[in-house]
Amino acid sequence: MKTSHFDNLPSLTKKEALHILSTPSSQLELSSDYYKAVFHLYKYPGPDTEKVLIDLLKSDSKEQAVVIAKRKAVEVLARTGCINAIPIIGKCLCSDDIYLVENAALALPELGCKDSEYQNKIGSLLEDPKQNRRALIQSLSKMGAVSELSRIKLLVNDYSLSPDIRGASIAAIARLENKYDQLSQLEEYLLLPNQNYRHCAVQDIIDVGKVELLPAVLRSPVAPSFRIRALNNLWKEEIEIRNNLKLFSILDKLIKDDPNDLDIVHCYETHPSTQFLVEELFQTDFSRAYLALRTLYLREKKDIWLNLASFLDRINKDYGALYFVSILFRLVDAWDDFQVSKIEEIMQSCLDSKWPDFMKFRPSAILTLMELNSKKYQECIGEWLNEEKTPFWVCRYSALMSLENQFKGELLESNSKHIAVAKNDSNRFVRAKAKKILLEL
Repeated sequence: MKTSHFDNLPSLTKKEALHILSTPSSQLELSSDYYKAVFHLYKYPGPDTEKVLIDLLKSDSKEQAVVIAKRKAVEVLARTGCINAIPIIGKCLCSDDIYLVENAALALPELGCKDSEYQNKIGSLLEDPKQNRRALIQSLSKMGAVSELSRIKLLVNDYSLSPDIRGASIAAIARLENKYDQLSQLEEYLLLPNQNYRHCAVQDIIDVGKVELLPAVLRSPVAPSFRIRALNNLWKEEIEIRNNLKLFSILDKLIKDDPNDLDIVHCYETHPSTQFLVEELFQTDFSRAYLALRTLYLREKKDIWLNLASFLDRINKDYGALYFVSILFRLVDAWDDFQVSKIEEIMQSCLDSKWPDFMKFRPSAILTLMELNSKKYQECIGEWLNEEKTPFWVCRYSALMSLENQFKGELLESNSKHIAVAKNDSNRFVRAKAKKILLEL
């Protein structure tokens, strides 16, 4: 069973994990060992794993190591589909630990639980401002808790609450009552100055399930992973046109991620220096980074390169900055030979195995390399379209995009065998793109 793409915890066997959880805390080498053991038991589902995790949840210990491990245990039991854990997870709703309550509330619908007693308990918790009310609302929505609508509506009408709570409430009402008159509010939230609220708005729109809201999401200045997730959830069929939206046009634009296609939230009050703009590419707020990118690529190429060069060591270690410079390299025309060689070096490092497979800069690096020297990197197409070697579907789609954009006639036909393999890809968007290219050969 797959674990997180960023599974950096030291590996444990099932036997080792079970042994740790049976060891008194006073005998542990590290206080985090309980959490580590629970984390790794996700990879070993089965009756003995379920029993030890349920026993952990029954513990009354107030030790921090146990408290933190219990939160993870709820998550693991839900992800492994342990319906036998529903009663003990339900009891966690009464815990003094608000994070355990949050995890329990989210776990119950994941296990298919729609018990009215739990719905009522979660609904009553909405009155407690210390609780994560957004998570509680999402839980009630997924449980189909129509009985709690009146409580959720109270939150929608409370304008003193933050947009993440009101947005979740709007989405829940739409889902539970099939009323969509407040969805324009979610679109407004996509352009709030606070990036976290923009992220929440994307998830709320996904929860509503209306493809009509997709164009607004695609223009929101959030990380491409959020927009890709929205597309993936709102466009489930392998069809080319929905609601006058064209799949390939949307996908190609999303993966190219030109900052001019986004509604940037921030603006500059003064004329920023080129150095400042390069520094802004390290911003964690994507609206600010996109604004810098949009401004930077219009500067003199010599000035751009001079400032980039002084940041290269730092850029090569920062996955956010690497993503934005990969776009910048495509936006600026006619780099000289020395610059091209350095750019290729940076983009090749983005595809190195030292990085996790699902980094957002990988697809962009493929596009950039192919635009710089399509004939040279044509030999990589087979590897980029191989699911085993390239597990991130957006990378495989980017390879197809590059073939379609860079090659015509014989050059494209020479890659037809690789495209034919992609026609049977496990991802519906990659399959659709491959079929489209083959039809046009």
